[in-house]
Amino acid sequence: MNTSSQTQPTLLLNLNEVAAQLRWTRRSVERQIACRRLRAVHLGRSVRVERAELDRFVASMRDVDAG
Repeated sequence: MNTSSQTQPTLLLNLNEVAAQLRWTRRSVERQIACRRLRAVHLGRSVRVERAELDRFVASMRDVDAG
């Protein structure tokens, strides 16, 4: 058993957590998923976003704003 005080970052975030990270509303996140700008993982009725996908999404927005 690992008793390390370090915790692993969450791999999958729910839409409320994504919205909090971006400081957006949940509905804005849902729109980005519907437009396929942000890829989501569907687990039954649950929708999650991988942390790596959220990082990619933010980086792609940064690239658009820089140009």
